[in-house]
Amino acid sequence: MSATKLFPWQIFANDPQCREKIALYSSQGGVFTWGEIEQKINETAAFLQARGISSESAVAFCGKNSEAILFLYLATIQLGSKILGLNPAFPLEKITELCREYAIDLCLFDKDLQGISGGNLSVGLPQADFFRPATMTLTSGSSDLPKAVVHHVQAHLDNARGVCQLMHFDSSQSWLLSLPLYHVSGQGIVWRWLFCGAELRFPQSDFYESLLQTTHVSLVPTQLQRLLDYLMQHPQATFKTKHILLGGAHISVELTRAIRRYGISSYSGYGMTEMASTTFAKRSDGFMGVGQPLLEREFQLVNSEIWLKGAGLAMGYWKNGTIIPLVNEQGWLQTKDKGVWQNNELVIVGRLDNMFISGGENIQPEEIEKVILGSGLVKQVFVLPKSDTEFGARPVAVLEFYEQFTERAVEMLRIFLQTHLARFKQPVEYYPLPKDLEQGAIKISRKALAQWLVSRIE
Repeated sequence: MSATKLFPWQIFANDPQCREKIALYSSQGGVFTWGEIEQKINETAAFLQARGISSESAVAFCGKNSEAILFLYLATIQLGSKILGLNPAFPLEKITELCREYAIDLCLFDKDLQGISGGNLSVGLPQADFFRPATMTLTSGSSDLPKAVVHHVQAHLDNARGVCQLMHFDSSQSWLLSLPLYHVSGQGIVWRWLFCGAELRFPQSDFYESLLQTTHVSLVPTQLQRLLDYLMQHPQATFKTKHILLGGAHISVELTRAIRRYGISSYSGYGMTEMASTTFAKRSDGFMGVGQPLLEREFQLVNSEIWLKGAGLAMGYWKNGTIIPLVNEQGWLQTKDKGVWQNNELVIVGRLDNMFISGGENIQPEEIEKVILGSGLVKQVFVLPKSDTEFGARPVAVLEFYEQFTERAVEMLRIFLQTHLARFKQPVEYYPLPKDLEQGAIKISRKALAQWLVSRIE
């Protein structure tokens, strides 16, 4: 008779050497052992069963990271159900529409998860199946309604293995849950924690103080800049941080050099929701690329488009109650990202669907953005097309300077670009980055920014 397969948290809770080991530091400073985590997950599973959730159901959560949401995420998977994360910044109408589109049986908000305790499982748990649909993660697309990418547990664990190997992450270390669980990058952190049996830490009230108490952290470049600012303001700060995984936007060489002075290694990564997070990564080395594919990932460049397959590849997109394949006839995921192979590593050029034509010339916004960031004057920048009767479209820049946005700052940037960019690539107008479009610290939506720009120009 074969042994019953267990999920990672069950394995650690049932191992006498791990059961009493601290696995989780909460946002309130509390601690949970692996044994206590298993208990919390079982209580949440009982709470779901009492609401009619079974292995055929789909559950959604809508809220910022919390221990309750983490336990809900894992309890839903333990029941054999599918879990979908929703951004709490979405308006209620969009949440309702997404729940209807993806056949969600139960959508839970923060207030719904308060005080779950003491419940008993009404029926036994199904045997762990690492290959059944487990997570649905929204990925932004050009359409109004994002696609839901379906992964099984094994894909998440396969993705985690490669990242842990590269970044020397093991059971003796800790990772900060610095990115939202409704985003694939946040889920990637959870699965690395589960893969190794390490410590997971929730940020407390001072995010950057919490960050410095962990050995590993995932950040977008904007957060890395804020960390550098924090370290400058707190020169006496002690820290355990040794490894920072960067992704989600263009990673400036200046930033990675600056953090290295503190003895912290940064890693430049590239990944996709469809690949369960990080696919390429390298220790940052002063070159613009993202290294080579991690363990068991494969890639090829076809007409400059990056094609991927291997560890972490999703089962497909959820549509009308079925999983629609996301690979082409050759079995590859066509990413719509443009790349080149340079100095034995992949260099990301930009999104093929961001490219526009100006006076017959192809304009790749990300190329211009890299040059602008290289000026040392600009903290964040987005280059977008503006309709033009003569050229069809012209590039404009929406940006945040390190100093105040002034005519003088714009003029200094213009002078720099005159010697670093072809004339047709130089932005014809500059706008300050609107603060109200920042969605947490993950990414500013290019689509929302384009809509803002149209309303500004009109």
